[in-house]
Amino acid sequence: MFLIPMQLNLIKNVIVATEVACLLVTIHCLFLFIVSMENWKFVIIKQLKATVKGIFTLISSCLFFHLLAVCFGAPFLTETSETFHFAMLLTCCAVLPAVVTLGNNFSLWVKVYADNSPDIGCALVAFILSVCSILGAWLGAFPIPLDWDRPWQVWPISCVFGTLAGYGVGLITSSGLLLYKIQIANKQKNKFM
Repeated sequence: MFLIPMQLNLIKNVIVATEVACLLVTIHCLFLFIVSMENWKFVIIKQLKATVKGIFTLISSCLFFHLLAVCFGAPFLTETSETFHFAMLLTCCAVLPAVVTLGNNFSLWVKVYADNSPDIGCALVAFILSVCSILGAWLGAFPIPLDWDRPWQVWPISCVFGTLAGYGVGLITSSGLLLYKIQIANKQKNKFM
């Protein structure tokens, strides 16, 4: 259950903080999805099957990130709730934007992620958000084994912070890159007129 305490503190209550962060990222992605819809009736009927596949993709990616975190050294039996919430946050930041923008088109996923050639627009934003979120989570793990004995070095606080910082950097980077590419396209368009 999502509870928003009066004072949200990532270090003291990492589970609630990740739940709130997941809620905010989900609202952001759903807002982008609603804005991009053209015909509500057609989209709702067509997307029902795709929604079920998207939910399955999100659940399987959450389990994958949980298993990956355990393989990289997260506690296996003791802090499963914290690890699950971290995996849920990473799924919301790295996979949910791709599910919302790319849908279930496998060839589009291959083009964006395997071929590393996203189109200008939502696919580019989803790609940058995914890469930056995962890179942020990975970089966030570096301070954990250091012997500074700080409260923010406890699993998964620095990884959660890294994921959110990576997501923020991804939003800023993708916005700047889109603006730059749109300006270049407009200059080329005006050049031929």
